[in-house]
Amino acid sequence: MADSGKKKRLVTLVGLLIVLLLGALWLAGNVMQSSRGSRKDVRAQAGQPQPVVVKKQLPAPAGSAANLGEGAELAMVRKKLPQPPPAPERPPSAAPAPEPPQAAEAPPPAQEEKPAETAPAAAAVSLPPPPAAPPAAPVVPPPPAKPEPAKPPERARTERLAAPFSILLSSCRDRENAIAGLPYYRQAGLTPYVVQTDLGNKGTWWRTLTGSFKSLDEASHAKKAFNLADAVVVKTPFANLVGAYPSEADAAEMAARLGKLGHFPYAVPGPKNSVQLVVGAFLAKPAAEKLQRELAAQGIASQVVQR
Repeated sequence: MADSGKKKRLVTLVGLLIVLLLGALWLAGNVMQSSRGSRKDVRAQAGQPQPVVVKKQLPAPAGSAANLGEGAELAMVRKKLPQPPPAPERPPSAAPAPEPPQAAEAPPPAQEEKPAETAPAAAAVSLPPPPAAPPAAPVVPPPPAKPEPAKPPERARTERLAAPFSILLSSCRDRENAIAGLPYYRQAGLTPYVVQTDLGNKGTWWRTLTGSFKSLDEASHAKKAFNLADAVVVKTPFANLVGAYPSEADAAEMAARLGKLGHFPYAVPGPKNSVQLVVGAFLAKPAAEKLQRELAAQGIASQVVQR
């Protein structure tokens, strides 16, 4: 009895498993069918082409009339037709075709110009001749201006500058050699000037001097201060005074003019803090007077003074 009960339970369990398996298969088939239908709907919505179904009635074979009379359905044949090629899409960036040029309007016909109307000729009127103009007065040129007489140079007079001593730096036969040594003395802090000196039997020499000192001791002290061992203190009391100026800057223009004329001017302290522009330094007065005449010939007025 126990064995028969176990068999019944086993058979029942197997039957239930079979029923569950069949139900699962059925459910899977429904799911697959529904998924296929949804795919078709999606493809239809997406614009995919569907196969075209053509129904065609086939001729019934012999002896089949009874079947047709019994209400049998017609045989159906499904045939997929070839799809037409897709139309080429027009690119969005393509420019529109240009419009055909319109025919230019024909210009209006030229109108004939009308001849200009001529005005009637005016009658000639005779006018009296204008009165004759009075004769012009003769132009008298102004008298020529009389040239002003040249101002003669001032008469030489002796004035004392109270500084008759100089320091003789060098003496050369040639003027060029004397001028060549000027930069050397200027670098040493001196104010050199060149003077042409006639020494009689010894000939003409070009002396390079510096300074204008009141006494022999003052000149000797300056010589030692500048370490001029080869220099000599000389007395040159006569010179040519060109002018007195408030400062050396005011005398610079005249000094530059004298330099262009070949002279070597130098400044000497004057009264009331003035500056006196002087040319030459001579032992005798005739040498200063000779230089005065040379300056007058060049348009420079000067006076012989005693240093």
